[in-house]
Amino acid sequence: MLVPAASPTLTAEGILDRIQHHAAGAYLSGRVDHGDPVAEISSAALPALFPALRDDSELKLEQLVDVTAVHWPLDVGREFQVLWQFRSLTNNLFARVTARLADGASVASATGTYASALYLEREVFDLFGIRFAGHPNLARILLPEGYEGHPLRKEYPVEGPTFPEDAHRNDLVGQLDPDDFWADVDEANGT
Repeated sequence: MLVPAASPTLTAEGILDRIQHHAAGAYLSGRVDHGDPVAEISSAALPALFPALRDDSELKLEQLVDVTAVHWPLDVGREFQVLWQFRSLTNNLFARVTARLADGASVASATGTYASALYLEREVFDLFGIRFAGHPNLARILLPEGYEGHPLRKEYPVEGPTFPEDAHRNDLVGQLDPDDFWADVDEANGT
């Protein structure tokens, strides 16, 4: 039976020290953000780092809570930042690990270590287009297969890829009633 620690067993700085120990030369930087340790790691070290974080007796980061990403289109060669949020129920700890990637590069999947990564990584792939090497079923999860683009990339059009080009132009000058516009779209789609 799992008995969680009443209070954290390590400080945020102590968690960063343990992550740095496991990542060695791949540890790029660390900081404490609102009390949570955040470590930036070279993406090449991630396959070995995931099991090390889970199995380290001082950390015991046995739960992968979330995987997400941020798109920084102006940071050429490092356009994507992937973030993994870990939790240790045993030691009452949180930690965040980040890695930067170039557009089109892939990052190691955490599915071999954390079962929760199966769906979390699919969501990041679907919305950002980031590939996770070693994922057993990297397919869209929120949007239909064949959907054009990845909606959380900053260059993605806010209205979606199929929004009529002239809808804003007409609406801006008051020539189009929004209700009539959607009725025309529904009629064109046969609904």
